[in-house]
Amino acid sequence: MMNIGDDIMFLPKIRFREMTLEENIEVIKWAYFEDNGALSVHDFTVNYFPELANLDSTLSRDKVYKVIEEVVTSDYNKYKDKITNETEKYNSLWKKYNDKYFETLSLYLGVNWPSNVNEIVATVGLIPVFPRYLDKFSFSISTGVDELQLSEVCAHETLHFLWFEKWKKIHPETKRREFDSPYLVWQYSEMVTDPILNNKPFSDMFDFNERGYDSFYEINDNGCKAMDNLRKIYSKDISIEEKINQGFEYINRILNNKKSVRITKK
Repeated sequence: MMNIGDDIMFLPKIRFREMTLEENIEVIKWAYFEDNGALSVHDFTVNYFPELANLDSTLSRDKVYKVIEEVVTSDYNKYKDKITNETEKYNSLWKKYNDKYFETLSLYLGVNWPSNVNEIVATVGLIPVFPRYLDKFSFSISTGVDELQLSEVCAHETLHFLWFEKWKKIHPETKRREFDSPYLVWQYSEMVTDPILNNKPFSDMFDFNERGYDSFYEINDNGCKAMDNLRKIYSKDISIEEKINQGFEYINRILNNKKSVRITKK
C-alpha cells in the first residue's frame, strides 16, 4: 500500500492461469484472420502452427475455423502438462518483481492503479503473439518463455495499462478506439516502452533490454533516429506530463511527414 498525493493505492497482482482450450482456439481464430493488421499477426500464426500455412484459399471461414479447432485441440492436449507447469513457474518467477515494479511505475507516471483492479490475469497457452485486453486489465502469453522474457512481457504489457490511465487524465478527449492499432496514440504508447523501461529506475530493476517493434528504429529525422530523439525527451529533467506531451508532439510531427510505416514484430 502506498500514497500518491492524498490517494491510497493498492497494488495489483499478476495471476497467471492456464488458458482453456476454448480460449486458445478463439485466440488462434482471431489471429489467423488478422491478415491486414499492422502487426502481421496472420504471418506469426501460420509460422507457429505450420498446419495452417497452406489452407485452400477457397475454404469458407467456418471450414477454416474447423481446421483451427482440430489443430489447436491436438497441440493443446499434447502439451497440457507443459501449459500447467509453465503457469506455475510464471507465477513463481514474477512474484519477486510484482510489488516493486507496480509501485515504481505508479510513482513514475504519477497515477494510481484503479481501485477496482486488484488482479491482472495473464492466461498461458499456445499462442504466437501476446494480446492484451486494456479494458479487462489482462493479457496472454505463450509457454516456453524464460525469466528474462517473462519479466519483459509483464513489464511491457502492464505499463500500457497504467500508461493509458495517465493518458486519459492528460487527454480526456481521446476516443477509446485510438488506444488500439493503427492509431497514432496506440503507436506512440508502443514506442515509449523503450525510453521508459531502458532507463532508471526500471533499468536497475530488470536485466532485459526493452525493444519496440523493428520499424520504430527505422524512422529517421534529418539523419537522426527518431527513437534516439524520443529517448532524449524522456531523459530531460521535466515532469512526466511534459515528457508525454513533448514526445507525442514530436512523434506526431515526424510520422505525419512520412509515409505510413508497417509495424513489424519485435
